[in-house]
Amino acid sequence: MDRTHCRAFELCADDENMSTKIEFFYDYVSVYSYLADSQLSQLTSAEIVYRPLFLGAVMEATGNRPPGTVKAKGKYLRTDIERWVKRYSLAFNMNPQFPQNTLKALRLALVAQKHGTFEPVHRALFDAMWVDEMDLSDENVLAEIAAKAGLSLDDIEDVAIKDELKANSAEAVDRGAFGAPTFFVNDQMFFGNDRFEFINDALENFRF
Repeated sequence: MDRTHCRAFELCADDENMSTKIEFFYDYVSVYSYLADSQLSQLTSAEIVYRPLFLGAVMEATGNRPPGTVKAKGKYLRTDIERWVKRYSLAFNMNPQFPQNTLKALRLALVAQKHGTFEPVHRALFDAMWVDEMDLSDENVLAEIAAKAGLSLDDIEDVAIKDELKANSAEAVDRGAFGAPTFFVNDQMFFGNDRFEFINDALENFRF
């Protein structure tokens, strides 16, 4: 089993024959992806496959709109986020530099997957965005995260990495995704940070 897409602890199963997978399509610019990511440790019975996607491309392809662009949704958004942060007991600061272009950050996550350093890079990118109020479009920020993981930021310019991010985004759209976070258990899709009960049900049905 290729474990480069998994967390380096309980979410990666020791059973090499286990076929149950949860695909997690996300973008670091998505606060609800941050919320969802914090809860993945409860899904201990399946392999989590991390699939970075470029949210802007997905939304454009599906005609979706960021909630902040709708006045009533934008007004409600902060309250909703604060409720979830409290429920999950998370560190959180609303990033004043929002929205951001996370294209290079997502490519860095893919590079980290290839080099077996995904976990620290993944965590650092989410924390930079939603705790430390940093700009993930700033190459200096990304270079520091990369260096701490023993990576070179130059690798994000690899054509194969760029193509993989495009492929992830296109595949998500083809399978019905319109935003992030989006989960798949086989052909069943789940959207949002509050769908874990349904995901667990899908996993139970898959096993039996």
